[in-house]
Amino acid sequence: MPATFEVAAAVFEQLPNLRIAVAVARGLDNRQVRPALAAEWHAAWQSAAAAAAPYGNAQSHPRVKPWRDAFQRMGISGKQFPSSVEALLRRALKGSEPFAINPLVDCYNAVSLRQVVPAGAFDLVSIQDHLELRLSRAGDTFIALDESGASEPLAVPPGELSYASGARILTRHLVWRQSRLGLVTPETRDVILVSEVLRELGPDVPTAVCDEFERGLRQHFGVAARRWIIDADQPVARW
Repeated sequence: MPATFEVAAAVFEQLPNLRIAVAVARGLDNRQVRPALAAEWHAAWQSAAAAAAPYGNAQSHPRVKPWRDAFQRMGISGKQFPSSVEALLRRALKGSEPFAINPLVDCYNAVSLRQVVPAGAFDLVSIQDHLELRLSRAGDTFIALDESGASEPLAVPPGELSYASGARILTRHLVWRQSRLGLVTPETRDVILVSEVLRELGPDVPTAVCDEFERGLRQHFGVAARRWIIDADQPVARW
C-alpha cells in the first residue's frame, strides 16, 4: 500500500489560498555532524534577523503578517498561536546565537528563515507512512513537547486545522505547535518535509521552497527527494 499525504477539502474551505511544498526522502543519516550545514544555518539566522529588523518585530514582516491575518479571519488568536516562522524569526531578532537541534531540523529551519515561511518535518516511520492535514475531531489527542519530556496526551477540541496520523494530532493550528509524535530525531531516516505557503507571498514561493528542500537533502545528506506542491486541485501525494 503506498504511503500518502492527503489534505482534506475542509482545509481549503478555510484557507482557499493555501499551497504546501512537500519533499520526501528515505535512507538519510541524521546523526553525522555536518559543519557545512551548521554554517548555512548560522548564516540564515543572521541574514533573516538583519532583513527583518526594519519591520520592528516578527509579526509585521510582510511574509509573516499574512498568517496573522488568516488566523484572524478564522477566529484564531495569532498572538496566542503564532506561526512557527513568526516564533523562529522572533528568536533570531533577539540577537542571540542560533540554537541547534539536529542536522535535518537545522536544515529545514534554515529554509524557513531564508524563505520566511513555516517549515517542518515528520518522521515517516513513526507515523507509519500516513499523514493527513484535516480538521481535528472528537477523540483526537496531542502529546505536547515540553522540557521535562513527560507529558500526558491532551484531548484536542474539534475543528482545529491539524496535521494528523490516525487519531494522533502531530501539529495543532496547522503552523503552530508540533507533537512529540512524528518528531525528527538523530535516528530519523525517512522523512517528509512540508512548508505551508499562502498565495499572498507570490506564485513562485512553493517552487522555491521545494528547490531548497531538494537541494538541502542532496547536498547535505546525499539523498534524492520526491517533491510535490499540494493545493485544492492536487490534494494528495503518494509515493
